[in-house]
Amino acid sequence: MKYIKLIIFFVLFNTNAFSKILDQAIVIIENDVITQTEYQKRLRFILNQYQLTGQQPPQDKEAFYKQVLDHMINKRLQMQFAKSIGLEIKEWMVDKSMENMAKRANLSLSEFREKIIESGVDYSIYRENLKEDLISREIQRRVISERIKISEKEIDEFIEHQSHVFKENNEYKISLILVSLPETPSINEKITAKKKIEMIKGKFLSGESFSSLARNYSDSGNALDGGDLGWRKISEVPEIFLDSLEVVGKGSISDIIETLNGFYLFFLEDKKEMQNVEIVERKVRHILIKKNAIVTDEIAQNKLKELKVRIENGESFSDLAKAYSDDTMSAASGGELEWSAPGTFVPQFEDKIDQLPLNQISVPFLSQFGWHILEVLDKRVQDNTEIIKRNLAKQYLISGRSREVIDAWLIELKEKNFIKYVSENKKKTNKILERNNSLQQRWDPFSE
Repeated sequence: MKYIKLIIFFVLFNTNAFSKILDQAIVIIENDVITQTEYQKRLRFILNQYQLTGQQPPQDKEAFYKQVLDHMINKRLQMQFAKSIGLEIKEWMVDKSMENMAKRANLSLSEFREKIIESGVDYSIYRENLKEDLISREIQRRVISERIKISEKEIDEFIEHQSHVFKENNEYKISLILVSLPETPSINEKITAKKKIEMIKGKFLSGESFSSLARNYSDSGNALDGGDLGWRKISEVPEIFLDSLEVVGKGSISDIIETLNGFYLFFLEDKKEMQNVEIVERKVRHILIKKNAIVTDEIAQNKLKELKVRIENGESFSDLAKAYSDDTMSAASGGELEWSAPGTFVPQFEDKIDQLPLNQISVPFLSQFGWHILEVLDKRVQDNTEIIKRNLAKQYLISGRSREVIDAWLIELKEKNFIKYVSENKKKTNKILERNNSLQQRWDPFSE
């Protein structure tokens, strides 16, 4: 009996769960726990985000603490669910996500990492949080896909009765000129400014370019850029231009627009409307070799190199895809995939399609599904206006129901799992909140 107790103690002592229990547990979730230390770290991390964005945490501290803990419980349940279905996010996927965030901030990945650390954010927690977010998004995407089914009739009705939403996806390339007024202008100052904007409009109608007129006469902050605002969706167009935007043709100038700030003109250089959306579709075929306990990266890569040589020496791509590809759906068609629009595939696949000339076999490359070689067979220009409208309608309908579906799924997940609240160390939490409130605003990696 003595030895049995020692064995039990030894096993427990060496488990992750037991080591967590030694740290004060505040919630037990099935065979796992959320500890006081984990909770304090997470709270500190969230409070850091408030500081970085210059915002104050919620005044109701008790509700705020509970919200943080509930969020942790929901995340932990989702991570457990992901593990149960074999969903895994690789480290390179986290790297790719961080690279995208760094690009949006005009930084290299190493510079982005340094910025995070300099901001006082714990980099390891930041990275782990990002990984959990990627897992959570994928789980929720699957739940939404399984539980929300949109019928063709619903899409037809949406297009018929809510067609105004499609205008939101129109894009306009606009430039502006401003002749400004002082805060309390005199009548003479208004007259002078009005004459100046009329002179500018006259010069444009006589053939001078809008961009040179903007550089020479505009008081706007982007005058040196020729007044260029770039491509903007209708929701991003300054409100004072919206009425005129409906009547100004492409390549034309607006009427003079009077505001408290001064007089404006805008030039509609170009526009993209939903009525005519042409895209370049691609026809590709590929061979996939998945990794497993036996097939390593090296084995998969070498096998595809061998198949590439065999194809280049005259063997049929189609026959080899049928014989070797682990993508069983496309293998039956000789590796061929349906005609696809840009953005259909994962980024690694899209990059290769963009880079490859027609009828050339790629080198082996890795995606989240495994190792591939691919060939671009053909490209065609398609008017996809109707398809895009139907896809947008479907997205709107799904978006309107997704939050309710995810909330219901999380409730189900909680009901299926054992959850017990043990204790909370509120004094420590209060100290963290007080300490973080005194810190100054800094660069926010989450705003990029």
